Amino acid sequence: MNNNRRTEPFRYTLKEPATFDLHILTINGIPVPPKPVSAVLYDISRSGCHLAFPLNVNPETNLVRVGMEMVLASESMYIEGTLKWNKEQNGTFHYGIQLDIPEEDRDRLPSVLRRLAGEGKILVR
Repeated sequence: MNNNRRTEPFRYTLKEPATFDLHILTINGIPVPPKPVSAVLYDISRSGCHLAFPLNVNPETNLVRVGMEMVLASESMYIEGTLKWNKEQNGTFHYGIQLDIPEEDRDRLPSVLRRLAGEGKILVR
């Protein structure tokens, strides 16, 4: 008998936040010139992540799509998503992102996260 009542996916917190290049793809459906922004990843789940970067793009009033090239393990993974919330903290803007992972890659991210958790490189919450 399974007594697990968890309704949301596990969130994996990085022991050392990871820096990567984030690309703002569109704002309100309008393409943005391709220029990478340095971002820091704090935690991730199979459906979303928490990161920070120095720009305020106000997701409460703008629909913002982003693309991220992350190296979580030995392999690189490209993920797109939509900004859902933000808060300012010490001059940096923190964002929650809802990830849009293609069907063919849906099992890849959870597999990488489980492997990193098993190696003790990330913490499970």
